[in-house]
Amino acid sequence: MNYLDNCATTKPDPDVLNTFNTVNTTYFYNPSSPHGKGLEANKLLESARDQIKKLLGLKHQSVIFTSGATESNNLVITGMARSKKQFGKTIITSKLEHPSVLETVRALEDEGFNIKYVKFNEDATIDLNHFKSLLNQDVVMVCLMHVNNVMGAIIPIKDIHDLIQDYPKIHFHVDCVQSFGKLPIDASLMDSFVLSGHKFNGLKGQGILVFDQLVTVTHTLFGGGQEYGFRSGTVNVASDVSMAKAMRIALNEQEVIIERMRQFKRMIETKVEQYPGIRVNSVGNGAPHIVNIAFIGVKGEVIVNSFSKRGIMISTTSACSSKRAKLNETLTALNVPDDTITGSVRISFDKYTTETDIESFVKAFDEIYEEMKELLTQ
Repeated sequence: MNYLDNCATTKPDPDVLNTFNTVNTTYFYNPSSPHGKGLEANKLLESARDQIKKLLGLKHQSVIFTSGATESNNLVITGMARSKKQFGKTIITSKLEHPSVLETVRALEDEGFNIKYVKFNEDATIDLNHFKSLLNQDVVMVCLMHVNNVMGAIIPIKDIHDLIQDYPKIHFHVDCVQSFGKLPIDASLMDSFVLSGHKFNGLKGQGILVFDQLVTVTHTLFGGGQEYGFRSGTVNVASDVSMAKAMRIALNEQEVIIERMRQFKRMIETKVEQYPGIRVNSVGNGAPHIVNIAFIGVKGEVIVNSFSKRGIMISTTSACSSKRAKLNETLTALNVPDDTITGSVRISFDKYTTETDIESFVKAFDEIYEEMKELLTQ
C-alpha cells in the first residue's frame, strides 16, 4: 500500500506510541487527585506543557490540552466572540477555512454576529486589499487558516498581523493544523492558534490551543476546572505527554522533511501538467506537502477508487467534508469551474513518504489517464 492521504491523518511515530503506552502504564493516575501518585501525574503533565512552550517559543501564552483542532477552534472562537460581544459583533474569516471554523462562525451568526468573508485571488493568495477594506471598529475577531488543507495555499500571517495593529480589539486566531512541521510558525504574531497531533505523526485525539488572553475569554465547557477552567474534564496525561513528544520529533526533522516533500510535489506537478484534461489546482509556492489536481469532467470519487484499487490512497477534498454531496467550498470560493471541482483529488505527503511511493503514483496515473482520457474535458 502507498499512503498519500497525509492531510487527513498521518501514521503515528513509534516513539510517540511508546511514550503513550509507557505513561498510560506507569502514570495512569488522575492528575487532579491530591495523593502522591496524582501529584506525580500532574508534575508530568506540567512538564509536557513546559516542553511545548519551549518548542513553540512561547513567552506569556497559555497551552491548553484538547482532543484536537475541532474542539480547540470551537472553544476559542465561540468563547472569545461571546466575551467581546459588548465591544463589537463582526468576525472576519474566509470560505477557504476548515469546517470546524466555518460551522462555528455560522452558529455565531445565529447569535447576532456579523460574518465577513475575505476574498482570495485565483491563485489562492489572500486579497490583502479586500481584507484591509473589511477592517473597522466593530471587528473583534479574525479567524484564518495558515495552510489551506485542500489547495496548500499559505496565508501571510505577518501581513495580517501588521494590518490589524490599528485595531486593538481584534483577536487574531489561526488554524495551524496543516502548517506545523511543514512551515515555520511564529507564535508571537497570533493571539491564539491550534494544532492537532495526528497531522504530524502523533495520535488522534491530541490537540492543543495556544492562547494569549486566557483570562478574558468566556468559558463554554463547565465542570471540574481543569486546564485553567477553560476545558474541564479529566486530563489525558498520556496523550498530552506523547503530543509533546510528537512535536519535538516533528520540529527536529522539519528541515529535511520539508525539502523532500518539495521535491515530491515538483515531481508530481511537473508530470501531470503535461496531460490534456488535467489541471493542477495547488499553488507552486504553497505548502510543500499538498498537491491538488483535477481530472476535468470525471468525478473525483472515481479517480480515488481507481488509485485505491492499485493500492494507492489519495482523497478528494478534506476528510471532514469529502462525504458531503455539495461542491468543495474552498475550490468554489476560488471560482474553479464545477467540472474541475468534481474531478479534483488531493495527494499529500509526510515524513514516511518515499520516492518509491511517488513513482508508484506516477505509474498508476499513466494507467488511469489512459482509462479515463476519453471522458476528460479537453
